[in-house]
Amino acid sequence: MPQSTHQKIVLADRYFRAGQIRLCEDLLRQVIGRNKAISKAYELLAYICGNRDQLDACEELLLKASSLPGCSAEALFYLGRVQLQRGQARAALRSFQRAIARGGDFFEAWHETGVAHSALSEHERALEAFRRALDINAGSPELHANLARTMAELHRFDEALRHCDLALALDPKRVRAWVERGLALAELGRGPEALQSCEQALALAPDDSAALMNRAMILARLGRHAEARTVHEEIARLPPDTTYGRGHWLYNSMLMCRWSGWERTVADTLARVGAGEKAAVPFSLLATPACPTTLLACARTYAQDRYPARAGTTGFKRSPSRRQKLRIGYFSSDFRNHATSQLMVRLFECHDRERFECFGFAFGPATADPMTGRVAAALDRFTNVADRSDAQIASLARAEGIDIAVDLNGFTEGARPSIFAHRAAPVQVNYLGFPASMGCDFMDYIVADATLIRPEEYGHYAEKVVVLPGSYQANDDTKAIGDTASTREAMGLPPQGMVFACFNNNYKITPDVFEVWMRLLRQVPGSALWLLRGSDAAVAGIEAEARTHGIEPGRIVWAERLPLADHLARHAHADLFLDTFHYNAHTTCSDALWAGLPVLTLAGRTFASRVAASLLNTIGLPELVTGSVDAYEAAALSLATSPGKLAALRRGLRRNRTETPLFDTPLFAKRIEAAFAAMWDRHRFGLPPDHIHVAAS
Repeated sequence: MPQSTHQKIVLADRYFRAGQIRLCEDLLRQVIGRNKAISKAYELLAYICGNRDQLDACEELLLKASSLPGCSAEALFYLGRVQLQRGQARAALRSFQRAIARGGDFFEAWHETGVAHSALSEHERALEAFRRALDINAGSPELHANLARTMAELHRFDEALRHCDLALALDPKRVRAWVERGLALAELGRGPEALQSCEQALALAPDDSAALMNRAMILARLGRHAEARTVHEEIARLPPDTTYGRGHWLYNSMLMCRWSGWERTVADTLARVGAGEKAAVPFSLLATPACPTTLLACARTYAQDRYPARAGTTGFKRSPSRRQKLRIGYFSSDFRNHATSQLMVRLFECHDRERFECFGFAFGPATADPMTGRVAAALDRFTNVADRSDAQIASLARAEGIDIAVDLNGFTEGARPSIFAHRAAPVQVNYLGFPASMGCDFMDYIVADATLIRPEEYGHYAEKVVVLPGSYQANDDTKAIGDTASTREAMGLPPQGMVFACFNNNYKITPDVFEVWMRLLRQVPGSALWLLRGSDAAVAGIEAEARTHGIEPGRIVWAERLPLADHLARHAHADLFLDTFHYNAHTTCSDALWAGLPVLTLAGRTFASRVAASLLNTIGLPELVTGSVDAYEAAALSLATSPGKLAALRRGLRRNRTETPLFDTPLFAKRIEAAFAAMWDRHRFGLPPDHIHVAAS
């Protein structure tokens, strides 16, 4: 007596559960050959394909099953899991919701819904789903680890730490929970404890790349750069993954001024970035000889990976009936005693309050230093949003009616680009903090000037270029300079002889510029090189490199970090500021010029390598801008051996400081306000962003 279709399905299911896969598959093929509308047959075949890692076939079969009456909640859930595995998180969400609709609330579907939302960086929705799962089963260590990650993404680090501890109480060997615990502790400023958590993770999984990366990051934050470098070397030996480890290793080496194999490492990293690999985060390449094309490729890869634009956050328009003043929102982690605020605070004070309302959104560590107070007083409204999620901050900005959102971080430390991926305002601007393209579709403009970005280079920027007359850089024309009555000896400098200075951060010093500096020291008897002290590892690295060039380390003098007024005062004891090549002096160049110290620069190919040229052109000293290494070295030697020429430059600088636009903050405010007005005009007339040139008048 022939078996019915139902009997065959029951038998096939029995074969499947017994591990008799060949018999099961043959029977299912017979069923489908006679009746193509039996969902259970497709479900079982899909499970077989899934167990063989044949995900294409598995998904195709599950999609067929899901289109038929009687498809089970289990199959719909499995379809979502397969789609999630294949990078189709949005489709997976639809499958999980269908599974819940058919099978009722069940833990696995809500948990995986949270995972899918996390994959889409929809962390608030992920939290909702994980909490639904928590109501069903609070005893899942995986769920608590995922909740910890989500809380960290929402900047709720205390809660992230609590969920890590809950996960580890349930499963002390869960590596990921130890990793997440280390991250949460690091963000809470508990570095030594964070390091212990990373070490616990590595004791369980010595080659875990996330644990290694976190350990290197925490060591660097603790100033233990040599140990961080060793960890990066371990990471470099692992198979390539998505941790951007190569760039981190390169940047850490530059922080320590350890340049063995530097050219080879840079060339390899840039080649990988150009090929689309996740080899480096954008900031780690700024002080290298990367070309604008490679920097854009790096930014695009990183932005697409970490900061995808959010669904439903496309441009929007202000209500035409609202007040006439434009609302400008400034967003930063650095509204404190930081270079960004030192440049920006006077602009805030000079904005035309008849035409503009200015808001500050601070998401850095809470501080009570005088600069924070000055910034807050200069803005119409100042809000600390550090404990809010990126989506919440963007929502707050929209509720405040912000018209133009200005990101002062870009991809620097403390940055939160997801605020702008959620669309904080109809017009969004990359300005000042990150001297390169962010590679994001959601950033509309980058503020620059004619020296920084030439018309033929606009294609190297994802944003439209706003060209200000003079320099793009805001400045404070009220900066106080401290007592200049100190002596060279008090600074640790020789009483006589040429003093070359460079107060740039140590990672900007690269072997090519250092070779020039060493040749200058050899050619100018009695000269000294005055550098800003970084870590002990950087000091040791520089002094070791000096010895290899035949220069006694005693000819390098280390400047300790000082309050701004005192730092400006000590410039009087230097003769010439020697700029770095690939990542120029930015704030440090303005500081030197304000203090009366000439700056010699080499204008490169990138935004970061042309900032000093922008400042020098604007202050009327284009003769200090060179176009090649040879010209830079020749100019430095000529000035060092021509006291009269150097004295004339200093006199010209003192005169130009007040007679040129660089330090005319009220004028700069008018120019950037004209740029904001032009951006807004395009938006209100329904025009897409386009390049904008602001007239000098």
